[in-house]
Amino acid sequence: MATLVPSILETTKDGFLNIYRQETKLPGAERIQVDFGDGIFVPNKILSASEIDVLNPAFHWEAHLMVSEPKDFLDYNICGFKTVIIHYEAFADKGDILKSVESIKSQGMEPGLCVNPDTDVAVLKQFASHVKHFQIMGVYPGYQGTPFVEKTYDRVTELRKLISNAIIEVDGGVGPGNIKQLVSAGADLLILGSAITKTPNMLEAWEKLQAEIS
Repeated sequence: MATLVPSILETTKDGFLNIYRQETKLPGAERIQVDFGDGIFVPNKILSASEIDVLNPAFHWEAHLMVSEPKDFLDYNICGFKTVIIHYEAFADKGDILKSVESIKSQGMEPGLCVNPDTDVAVLKQFASHVKHFQIMGVYPGYQGTPFVEKTYDRVTELRKLISNAIIEVDGGVGPGNIKQLVSAGADLLILGSAITKTPNMLEAWEKLQAEIS
């Protein structure tokens, strides 16, 4: 069964803590993803790892780095992240992707590799012997609440055929209108951003989406 993953995209520590407190109380939540942005790879600058305190170890924390050529992952390790996801498009020299992957592994964390909507998912196959966790963006990254890209379903299916044992995560635009179809396409992990954080009642929205995939 696919797993729903709440996410946090905030520009201030207070905003982060507000969503953090709510999401760590969601029944059945096992993983939580936190978005980071440097204002270069994506237009908006998002809270940095150095501003976050140690995270609740009861959860599997994922760091999604919308950051240009990330190399230093120590702050994420200190916070308690278990998975660090970097973007294929964030590197000018694709050889540097493997260097960052190995750096993440050397600190005892699991590397993930993400592609934006306009990048062919076939580029990920070359990394299959080094990475098992792949993330497909369902929106153009940087902001919550942007429209879902319809070709995402086919991209998930294609990646599943290319790397049958991959852990496939979909981030962006996931909600009640597409969650079942994404699971059918082959997604393992589904990131929930504005589908729960921008609703009047996060718990109610979460429980409705959990019921859809159970």
